[in-house]
Amino acid sequence: MKQKKEIRITLRLTPEQYETIVSKADTAQMSVSAYVRAAALRHRVVVVDGLREITHELKGIGRSLNQLTVLCNMGRIKEVCLGDAWQALSQIYLKLRELAEQERS
Repeated sequence: MKQKKEIRITLRLTPEQYETIVSKADTAQMSVSAYVRAAALRHRVVVVDGLREITHELKGIGRSLNQLTVLCNMGRIKEVCLGDAWQALSQIYLKLRELAEQERS
């Protein structure tokens, strides 16, 4: 459950500071408020390049599997070969491992 945020903090920034924060928030795919909260509370904000493409691929595979499941439940198909999906998921796993290794170094 989301907590209601009732307290507001106002601060002054130079235009350059503001643009830097906005840029970092965009890079982290966060709102400026969420980014500033995370940074102020000393949470580690990690940006992983290439993650957007991987999540796009995963969503596509998930949609395809969902469509196959619906067709199976409707009785329109009886058997599915998931070799291609398995290959794609294996490739995504390898990419995620590579990104995680880059993050550690």
